Amino acid sequence: MASKHWHSLAKVSSHPLFFTSSLILISLIVFALGFFPYKAFLPGHASFTVDEASLAQQAPFDKIIFMVVDALRSDFVFSHRSGFRFTQQSGSAIPYTAHAGAPTITMPRIKAITTGSTPSFLDVILNFADGDKSSSLESQDTWLGQLMSKRDGRLVLYGDNTWLKLFPSTFARADGTSSFFVSDFTEVDLNVTRNVPAALDQNDWTGMILHYLGLDHIGHKSGPT
Repeated sequence: MASKHWHSLAKVSSHPLFFTSSLILISLIVFALGFFPYKAFLPGHASFTVDEASLAQQAPFDKIIFMVVDALRSDFVFSHRSGFRFTQQSGSAIPYTAHAGAPTITMPRIKAITTGSTPSFLDVILNFADGDKSSSLESQDTWLGQLMSKRDGRLVLYGDNTWLKLFPSTFARADGTSSFFVSDFTEVDLNVTRNVPAALDQNDWTGMILHYLGLDHIGHKSGPT
């Protein structure tokens, strides 16, 4: 009689345990789907249709230089004590502050500014994987791909080698620097600047990307000031 009573109590107590375990499993699945969402990528590059081609405007410039100063705060540029006075002169520049959502490390941010899409938290892990090749953006529609698709489209890169991981065969010339030597404040930027004069004298490129890391390294080592 006692064994039957104990068996019935065990059956009753197992139901809440099973329900709790199932609820935890479902919660983990829902969290994973929300935190690491699947994003369908469409390969190839966007193009004008026959009707839209007549409305397309000609590019006002033959070359473009895209410069990134990693960790540059907006008040360094827009305050009255800034050395970037040209950003405050009418007609010289169009200043604005872009608010980036998490994650804010290098690879997700480059993906965002080249594709216009929202990066995933999975990119945080891939950012530190040197051998990763799955994060390449060469088959996706980016403004780098659009520049490359133009006649005589050639790109050069000097700076953070994360660009080379995302676009491994895009650049005609490149001199990448590692973003993980955070104790290097000067050489990592001088390695970018030393290539600029020679590149400006050459006429074999249509797009140049400069990515400076020194300020970001100072922030990692010394914290915000």
